[in-house]
Amino acid sequence: MEINDEIQEVLGNHKNLVYHLESNSLCGELFDPDGDSYEVKIELGNYPKFFPTVYEVGGRIPRKANRHIYTDTGSCCFTTAAKSQILLKTKIKSLLNFVNEIVIRYFENNSFYEINGFYFGQEYSHGKDGIIEAYKDILQIDDTIQVAKTLIQASNEKPLKIHQNCYCGSGRRLRKCTNGKHLINYRKLFLIDKEVIKLDLKSFEEEIDRFLKSKSDDQS
Repeated sequence: MEINDEIQEVLGNHKNLVYHLESNSLCGELFDPDGDSYEVKIELGNYPKFFPTVYEVGGRIPRKANRHIYTDTGSCCFTTAAKSQILLKTKIKSLLNFVNEIVIRYFENNSFYEINGFYFGQEYSHGKDGIIEAYKDILQIDDTIQVAKTLIQASNEKPLKIHQNCYCGSGRRLRKCTNGKHLINYRKLFLIDKEVIKLDLKSFEEEIDRFLKSKSDDQS
């Protein structure tokens, strides 16, 4: 579907939004299924390569990291760049899909927080810790160093073959490890731009340095 058609589809389903050509953004009141609403600005930017950038412009959500707002830009924090690219190539196939499944769910979660004082569902930490947690979630392993090694390999365009040992370190073949689930997870890395992975690897530098230092100490 062409982007103009996607925009019209959103406007047809969310009557209180207006498209502004000069800023390439959707602005207005966005309602959730329970009737609650938020004033939003949705900048399309690099969509569909990345999620659009969304702002809550009514002043309802404080500009705080623990409220899932980026403190530097004031935009809404949905997930990491890597996970957004995976979602855009697997589950989020249109702009309307993004608004309904990502943006509205985000605001529903905020409404829940306002009542209960906590969010429902999974939350990543902020900053580099959140990036590391997201890759652990993608690959379904907890070892930070194994995750970093796997990302380095993927970013260098030297993918594992299905008959090679799994990235998780189990010693089992990739195609058989966890009944093939790790193979499915591994292939998700190749839905992410190499530039994104290389940038995200900076979040692992401290852990990698600590690992290398411990190996050096063991050998001395």
